[in-house]
Amino acid sequence: MKRLARLAGAMALAVLSACETTGNPREGGLFGWSESKARERQAEKISRIAGAEARRTQETAQGEALQARGAAAERNLTAAEKQRIRSEKVRRNQQARLVEERLQAQQLRLVAKAEQLETDSPTAATASRARSYRREVIATQTLPQQQRTERLHAVEAEIDAARARLTREP
Repeated sequence: MKRLARLAGAMALAVLSACETTGNPREGGLFGWSESKARERQAEKISRIAGAEARRTQETAQGEALQARGAAAERNLTAAEKQRIRSEKVRRNQQARLVEERLQAQQLRLVAKAEQLETDSPTAATASRARSYRREVIATQTLPQQQRTERLHAVEAEIDAARARLTREP
């Protein structure tokens, strides 16, 4: 009977040790393994993988959103730069037109001065010189603006000097 009791005790111990204790087949051996715990463990791993994939998807979406914002910012910068260049061209063209208008006004004024000098000239030589000033003023139209400005100033100084000589002579 003792033997039977020991055998029954050993079996009870084996049954008790075979209770669901772990879901990891590496732990617990044959008697300590539990299928439900293994499924729980698998479900937990699947859940972690799904969470990681969700985070990756979210980070990918954030990265794409950042790239889209960066591309939009780049487009805005490019558009702003193009606008700045257009504005600068318009401003330069306006300045060039103003300079051209001033030069044309100066040219007309100098032609009138040269014609007045010709009219007021007491001799044919001074009248001829006045006509050459007028031709020189008209010829400056083909020069670039800077050279034209310089040349018109020089011709004006010559006309003014010739006018001053006329008023000094008796």
